[in-house]
Amino acid sequence: MTYTPNLQTPAPKEKPQVSPAKVLQKVISEQRSGRITITDSDDPSISWRVYLGGGQMHFAESTMGHAERLTYLLKKHLPDFNLPTPLPSNTSEYSLLCKYWQSRNLPLNFFRKLLALLTQEALMQFLALPQGFLDFEPNVGLDPLLLSAPFRQLVLPVRDQINNWAQLRPAIGSPFQRAHLENQDQFLKLVWQEGGAGRHLQNMANLLEQDLCLYELALQTDMDLLALAGSLAPTIQAGAVSMQPYQVIEETVRPVIACVDDSQTIQQFVKLSLEAEGFEVMQLMDPKQALTVLIEQQPNLILMDIEMPKMDGYELCRMVRQVDLLKEIPVVMLTGREGIIDRMRARMSGCTAYLTKPFNPQELLALVQKLTAAGAVLPQV
Repeated sequence: MTYTPNLQTPAPKEKPQVSPAKVLQKVISEQRSGRITITDSDDPSISWRVYLGGGQMHFAESTMGHAERLTYLLKKHLPDFNLPTPLPSNTSEYSLLCKYWQSRNLPLNFFRKLLALLTQEALMQFLALPQGFLDFEPNVGLDPLLLSAPFRQLVLPVRDQINNWAQLRPAIGSPFQRAHLENQDQFLKLVWQEGGAGRHLQNMANLLEQDLCLYELALQTDMDLLALAGSLAPTIQAGAVSMQPYQVIEETVRPVIACVDDSQTIQQFVKLSLEAEGFEVMQLMDPKQALTVLIEQQPNLILMDIEMPKMDGYELCRMVRQVDLLKEIPVVMLTGREGIIDRMRARMSGCTAYLTKPFNPQELLALVQKLTAAGAVLPQV
C-alpha cells in the first residue's frame, strides 16, 4: 500500500540533521529496506523521500508540490502524458502515477521509464542538499513495486546536474522555492548586462511578481529548470530577486505546564497525560529551586504537590503569588488530602484549583484545558 504523507508537518527539532548523500550511501551499502525522508533544514516546508530495499532504488519523490513538479517534468519529457487536474495534495506522487497508469492501461516498460525519470530528478534535489532533518522508517515500501534499479544506474547520468544544483545552493535552495521580484529596475539592468545568456529573462518581471516557484516559472517560460536557476542566480545574489519558502509553516506554540512534584511517578503520569494532548510539560523536582525556574519560564499553568520535602506546596504557592510575573498564573494543588482544613489552607495560599490524588488522566486534562483556555475565568478552591 502506498503511503499518504502529512504535507503540513514541519520537521521536528529533535530529529537529527544529517548529510542526505551519506545517509543514502549507508542504507544502500547495508542493503536495508525502507523509506528515507529528508526535510530541508533551511526551508522546512520542503521534503524529499526515497524508497529503497536490498541495495536497489525503488522510487524518489517530493512530499509536497505535486502539481508544480509533475506538471513541469511531464510537459518537458513526456508532453503527451497528461495527469488529471487539479492534482490532490494529500497523497503521494507514486500513488497518483499508479492510479493514472492503471486507469489508462499504459505499457509497463513505458511507465517504468517514467518512474525512473522522476526518481532521477528527485535524487538530484535530495543529493544536492548539504544537510537535512532525517526520518528513516524501516520496512516501509511501495505496493505495487514497479521499479528496482541500481543507485549508480540512476545517479551517474545526472551527476553533473547534482553538482550544479549543489553549487547553486547559496542562492537557490530548491526549485520549490518561490522567486520574488525585489527591484525591477535593478533586475532589468542585470539581465541586460548578461547579454544573450540573460536577455531571455527580460520578459519575466511580471511572472516574478506572482511569487511562483521555479518549477512554475520554468513551465511558464518554457525554459529548462536548471538553466533558469543558473540565469536567476546572479540577480538573487545582487538582491534584485529574493527566494521565499515554498510554504510558510507557522510553528504551533504549545501551552507550557509546570509540574512541581518530587515524585517521579507523578511527573511521568502528568507528562504522559498532557503531552499527548498538545501541552508541553516542564518537570521540577526540587521546590526550593522551582521558583527561579518558574520566573524564567513563566508557564501557562503550575501543578504543585502539597507534600514535598524542604518546602511544602502551601509555602511555594504563597511565594508564587508574591511575584508579579507569576501572580496571575493558575496554580493547581495536587494532594491526597481531602479535608476542609486542607482546602482552606490551599485557598489562603492563593491556589486556583485543587485536585485530589489519585486522579485519572481525563480529570487532569479537563482541568488543565479549562484553566488554560483563552479568556477563562479562574475559579477559586
